[in-house]
Formats: sequence, structure tokens, C-alpha cells
Amino acid sequence: MTDGKIRELTDEQLAAYVNEFYHYFENGYAFEDFLKPYLEKLGLDEVVVTKKSGDGGIDLKAVRYGVDGSNGTDALEYYVQAKLRNPDVTNKIADVRALRGVMTSGSRGMFITTGKFSGDTKAFAERGAPTRPIVLIDGKKLVESCIDKGIGFVFDPVFSKREMDALTAAANVSGRLDDGSEDNGNGDAAVAAGVDQVLLEVNSKITANDIRARILRIPGAVLEIVGTECESLKVSFDGQPERMLRIDAGRCYLSGVTGLYRTACLIREDGTYLPCNTTWKCYENRIEIALTGRVQTSGRMKS
Repeated sequence: MTDGKIRELTDEQLAAYVNEFYHYFENGYAFEDFLKPYLEKLGLDEVVVTKKSGDGGIDLKAVRYGVDGSNGTDALEYYVQAKLRNPDVTNKIADVRALRGVMTSGSRGMFITTGKFSGDTKAFAERGAPTRPIVLIDGKKLVESCIDKGIGFVFDPVFSKREMDALTAAANVSGRLDDGSEDNGNGDAAVAAGVDQVLLEVNSKITANDIRARILRIPGAVLEIVGTECESLKVSFDGQPERMLRIDAGRCYLSGVTGLYRTACLIREDGTYLPCNTTWKCYENRIEIALTGRVQTSGRMKS
């Protein structure tokens, strides 16, 4: 890899990389966990791996926010189906049809596999319902995308097990809505010791619009955890003492966060705002929100 550009690969080299990539994953669940940071690197937000069973063809969910990030009115929902298949295996058109069947109107679908698609399946996705488009990513496209973005491949390019291990290690402790059938990343020792277990970990953003409106937008996956009857949440924000924050009537955001924003310096003394990335950790009766990276902006946005 030179100056950020990938040298042209032969068909034989690409096929070899796809085969090596496929054999890296122990099972389909490991592949799903990998896709969480992969989709985040593609620019999607609030990426969550769904339950291991009964997902109706959906393995991951994500959101892409548009200009109006403060209330999510222009947000796009993404439903992702993941299939870890031998590179020589062709995915059935029925699988892609099943994904479209569980998508909501206006959402976007992604079918990501280490296998391949037939011409009929590609045609089906292209001529499908305009309100529920599906993007097909086969093994070759997936590996090319990973090489292009430096995910699991370094330099020449060379497939790097160390890079993949580092990427998937983070995913193993976050993002899966677990059904309790397996260890969710916290370990049985934590249960035995009476330590709170993380039910969900999801990344989100606090935009300048959020700060200006004095609201804290709730990730959709968090709302699924807390349920529709919950009217307020016990929140620790950026290490500050826990406090109860009220959920708005439209169930989109938390209010009463002005003091939290000021203490965390998201509202600065000169009247400017400082957007940031966050990680939400949901426990049984509380939520911890950590600021994982502030985004420097130019210009003055008065509060």
C-alpha cells in the first residue's frame, strides 16, 4: 500500500485473500461481531448486533443520521444480514428476499457475506422495492473494502491476524443484544461476584444541534433495552454523579442536560459548542455515558 492507494490485485490474489479472510472467523457469530466495527468505519452510527436467534433475518441494526441530527427526523435505519459462507458458496435469493420482508418502509438493507451472489439475486436486489433498497456485499467486495480502509490488512496488502484480533476484541465486549444463551463478554465471574453486567454497549454522537437544543438523543438500541414504560433514566455522564434524566414525550431524547454539558465543557465559556462521540453502557438499573472523543469545530454557535 503506497500513499494510501492499493496496488491492483490479480483475481488469484483477491481470491486467496477472500479465502484467508473467511477462515479467520470461528463461526457466524464472530463474523457478526466483526461487522460492528466494520460498519462503524463505514460511517454508520449506533451499530448493534442483535440477538442470536429469532432475529427474522436481521443480524445487525444501525443508523445513519443526516443534517437534522438533533431529533433524528432524517435518520436512515439500516438492517443488516450477515452470512459467513465458503467463498465458493452462492447465497440463495430466498435469503435476500427474507431480509427485505422484515425491513420497514424507508429503511436500508445490507446483505454481507464471505460467499457470492448469483446474477438472479443481484437483479432481484436492483429491481426491488424502492422504499426498501438492499446493498449486496459479497466476499470480494468485502475484502476490497477492508483493504481500502485498512481493516485487517496492512501494507502490501497482507492479511493481518493481529489487526483482526485487535478489531474483534473490542466488538466482543460491546454491541450485542444478547439472549443470555452465552457469555455476553463480561464473564461468569462477574455474575458470581455480584458485579453489574453490561447489557448493551453502543456508540453514538452528540451533535452541535443536540447541545444547542440542550438535549441528549437516546440511541434506538437503548430504548429497546429500557422499554416503553420507562419515563426516566439514571445516568452517569462523563464520570459525573448519577442523576435521573427524563425521557421526552416523543421518546427521542433526554432533557435536563444543560448542567452536564457545561461541566463536561461541551458548552464552553466563550459560547461555543463542542460536539463529541460517546459510548453508552446500559446496566440493569443505570446507564453510563463516556465521552470518547471531542470534535473540534470552527465558528461561534451561541447558546
